[in-house]
Amino acid sequence: MKNPGFDDDDATIVMVRGVAASVLHPQRKTRRTGIFLAGAAVLSLLAIGGAWALFSRPAIIPINTETEAQIDATDPCHIQVSYFAPDPAIVVINFPTLLAQGLTLDRVAALTEKAGLPRNHVLDNAELRAAIASHGDTISSYYYGHDYPAASLAKFFQLAAQENIHLNPQERWLKGLITQLGWLKPGANGAIITLPTAGGPVTPEMRAVILHHEISHGAFFTTPAYRQYAVSFWYSLTAADRAAFTNFLGSQGYDTNNTMLMLNETQAYLIFTRDPRFFNANAVGMTQAEIDQLRAGFIAGMPNFWLTPMANAPLPATAAIPACSASS
Repeated sequence: MKNPGFDDDDATIVMVRGVAASVLHPQRKTRRTGIFLAGAAVLSLLAIGGAWALFSRPAIIPINTETEAQIDATDPCHIQVSYFAPDPAIVVINFPTLLAQGLTLDRVAALTEKAGLPRNHVLDNAELRAAIASHGDTISSYYYGHDYPAASLAKFFQLAAQENIHLNPQERWLKGLITQLGWLKPGANGAIITLPTAGGPVTPEMRAVILHHEISHGAFFTTPAYRQYAVSFWYSLTAADRAAFTNFLGSQGYDTNNTMLMLNETQAYLIFTRDPRFFNANAVGMTQAEIDQLRAGFIAGMPNFWLTPMANAPLPATAAIPACSASS
């Protein structure tokens, strides 16, 4: 989800992983003692190897199960991961700052959906900095929220490995999460959606809108019937209406050559982004009455599943800005 436009200087998460080990080197005295000590050394090395394997395994990332209301009511100071209760194939990452979110996912965004960038090459650090700057953005402001299906994340990490891209600690943490979820395997059904903690330019109310928007993307990725409905709706629009939404999304930095991206973002902005700071009728050159008509038509034909009531439901109550992010 693109931001309305801002600059900030968030603090970041520092992830440090270090393991130290020492190996005893026995000195040879006699043949008999040497054999004994050699055997002991082998056993020591095996024991140390086992300990190394134990302590070098990626830590299991705790994952809660939460509803939209629970996520809105919990604005954490540390990264929090949750299965989305209505559809556990959707995994929500709640970041403590916009910068932490950007460091984790901006490179994925560049590969997956940002305009003017390659779809089969992971940008290195210099290329990523240049791409972000070319949009007039910072790492923090590249996106307010992110959403990607399991297949796109698997493709990112596969290409990064093939191209020997040096991933930052946050991206390596994300790979650990995706591995834990089993999403690096072909055919995995799942989606990541993200949002930042309130603070700095993000108000608690804006945070709730971001989550609502991203949840609809999660449904698009994990529920084939809803995805097909969004496709049908897109092609039911007039050419002028499709052009209007495409122009708006292009102005937000999305790749307008990607039709699935265009129709996915259209359903999310039109139906689930009820905040004029992110989307309004003027943004697509329409009247409010025209937007209301499109919105009512979309909702009337939606498949009957857990997302449907959310199309008209008020946003849940939001949490206050936590002290840890009040100045971020």
